[in-house]
Amino acid sequence: MLEAKVWREAATQVFFALGLGFGGVIAFSSYNKRDNNCHFDAVLVSFINFFTSVLATLVVFAVLGFKANIMIDKCVLQNTGKIVALLVNGTLEPSLIPHHINLTQAGQVTVDDYHKMVEIIRGVKEDEYQALGLDHCSIENELNKAVQGTGLAFIAFTEAMTHFPASPFWSVMFFLMLVNLGLGSMFGTMEGILTPLIDTFKVRKEFLTVGCCLLTFSIGLLFVQRSGNYFVAMFDDYSATLPLLVVVILENVAVAWVYGIDKFFEDLKDMLGFTPFRFYYYMWKYVTPILLLLLLCSSVIQLCVTPPSYNAWIQEEVSQHLSAPLPPQHKHSPRLSPPRDGAGISGGAGKKI
Repeated sequence: MLEAKVWREAATQVFFALGLGFGGVIAFSSYNKRDNNCHFDAVLVSFINFFTSVLATLVVFAVLGFKANIMIDKCVLQNTGKIVALLVNGTLEPSLIPHHINLTQAGQVTVDDYHKMVEIIRGVKEDEYQALGLDHCSIENELNKAVQGTGLAFIAFTEAMTHFPASPFWSVMFFLMLVNLGLGSMFGTMEGILTPLIDTFKVRKEFLTVGCCLLTFSIGLLFVQRSGNYFVAMFDDYSATLPLLVVVILENVAVAWVYGIDKFFEDLKDMLGFTPFRFYYYMWKYVTPILLLLLLCSSVIQLCVTPPSYNAWIQEEVSQHLSAPLPPQHKHSPRLSPPRDGAGISGGAGKKI
């Protein structure tokens, strides 16, 4: 909460959700009648956006929690298989396993039972515990590893939906929602580009719309390459956050200080038929620009202190990880046998550059 990046991304989310700084809201409002109650519209849209964000938050964290529980079950199953293998080859003594835990059916070992086994093994084999390769299988760690950005939509949600009942239906609905969300966002963005150009140069809207769509489509091809995710991350961090913050600050300063907040209030009174609350006067003139400037300065300082980085796939490290020797396997003990649905082996490597 004390990092400037968190507040900058929160402000950017508000800008994206309400369409601030893109010009789309201003473009759409230019089609309203002069006496339109823009105060009511602004308050209504803000409340709708607030409740939509709360609903989306509940859905997102519910799905991430569901996925974390699925991953914990897989982790317990995989590491229970490791414990069985260590018991078979004599590395662990059978007396370390509580009597009520049946390792012949690894799929029935609960998370609590696994944690009890791990605590006992850690207490007895304190010096050798790291070499055993047993994971903690903590739901907190799984939630902390939750991805963000494009990975949230195309990796985390997609994986979670494979475990839903009637998963094909939910997958189709989810990606239809993403398509509609993207189209809806582009309508507002394109209108913010087209309206001022048409009003200024008096060109035909059809030709200009086709030209802008083709241009943005060509630019978008950059993001569907194999390296497209890196470009998405760079555009998202350095062209869609800080510049947007600067645009909103300039808009606020232009209205409140250059044009004049008093003139703006007179215009609102002429259009609405009543004077807006004095609360808006102090917010627009003092509080909002000061907070935005503080956020901008702290973000710039953080970017200067922390150099830009991105996650890269290191093939050599993956090969070394996968080629690591596994614990030796001996003949099965008559009392214990590896589970039929034993765990697989997974690995990967990533590094920030």
